[in-house]
Amino acid sequence: MKSFPRRVFLLRVHRYFVDHLKNRSDSILRLWMDQCEYIVSQRIRRGQQMLSLYTKICAEEEIRELLGRLRRHVQRHAKGIMLSAVAFTFNWNDERITLESVREHFEEINFVEKLKESTLVCRKCFKRRIIDKKIDGIEYCVCTDAHKRCPSDWEPYLERQDLIIWRQMQPCGKFVYKVYGEYTDVSAQDFLHVQTDLEYRREWDSTAIALELIDTDTSPGSNSHVIYWEMLWPKLFANRDYVYNRRTFVDRKRQVIVIANKSTHHPRCPVKPPNQRVSDYWSYMVIKPSKSFKSTGLRFVLTYFDDPGIVIPPAVTSWVARKQMPEFLNRLHAATLKYAQMRHDEEVEALNRVYAHENLPDPGYEYPPDPEVATDDKPTSSSSSGGDRILEEVVDAQEEEEEASDPKNKSWWRFFHPYYYFA
Repeated sequence: MKSFPRRVFLLRVHRYFVDHLKNRSDSILRLWMDQCEYIVSQRIRRGQQMLSLYTKICAEEEIRELLGRLRRHVQRHAKGIMLSAVAFTFNWNDERITLESVREHFEEINFVEKLKESTLVCRKCFKRRIIDKKIDGIEYCVCTDAHKRCPSDWEPYLERQDLIIWRQMQPCGKFVYKVYGEYTDVSAQDFLHVQTDLEYRREWDSTAIALELIDTDTSPGSNSHVIYWEMLWPKLFANRDYVYNRRTFVDRKRQVIVIANKSTHHPRCPVKPPNQRVSDYWSYMVIKPSKSFKSTGLRFVLTYFDDPGIVIPPAVTSWVARKQMPEFLNRLHAATLKYAQMRHDEEVEALNRVYAHENLPDPGYEYPPDPEVATDDKPTSSSSSGGDRILEEVVDAQEEEEEASDPKNKSWWRFFHPYYYFA
């Protein structure tokens, strides 16, 4: 019986340490990394001191023997060192989003056009069906009898101004959402920049509590990044955070941009309680300009899915899809308009600075005449092009070289030539 209180005490101590380690795992990992950096730097500095000392008191052969022993010692433990290093690095070769996995999404705009025709158009009057409510400027079907729609896994879910949302049930019981939108007042280039510029998104996206660039793929042309994102949720729920890999694809031949996001794990981003880490998340944003990447007018399709790993009431899921997503896209649209205006203002300001520098005001007095470079009677024109001026300078330099090479024109040395006196 005496051992029972001891077991209870040890169990409580065990639970205390486990809970505190889980809640402070990020802080403990950071302290551990700082301690390792301190120890490694101290050992390197001490090794440098020993090496400089041995070079002073030992011969060259002894130093070579010492370095050889050190090399053999490192080689014996190389496997453990490499495994320790790999455990704290991100393997881009395995985690990079491949082109093959995204190739089918390049035709997403064409797929949505067919989806609109098969799920939103009445087969009798060929007018638009009502999804959840009417939108101004659209003529809807008024047929009284029900017409069967074409079979499709995608169910029309919501319609807002410039937005249509479908959803598709997955085997896990969650929905995949597909959002179609069309904007006539923003360009695809600005729309892409606003979504990928993390610093600017922190300004316009009020739901982004944290948005950090964790890692970057150094492979040429990869355009891949690992990003940490914490999303604000209502007070009764814990915030969600994501660690995802983002890669951007641009097909200039087909005039299509694809932004692919996929959840991943990174050693620099451990789970941070009380946030709810979303471990299963992916999205594809397809942007198709009307004319070109720089001209205004575009269509886009956003297909996304996330599973937080916990049971969420259907009312909350419906609230996120019906309110949060349209509000986010409206903020994205407004931020793109603001960015385009800021970029335009900066370009105008830069041009004004150039014009102000070229058209300086007359100070009111005369400048002294420029020194004459040539004595020939060739007319000079101030309106000559830069290429003509460079050509004239080259010709003048060649003439000066010919005159300098002529012995007649070499200062007092010409007095030593006989033809100077008999010419």
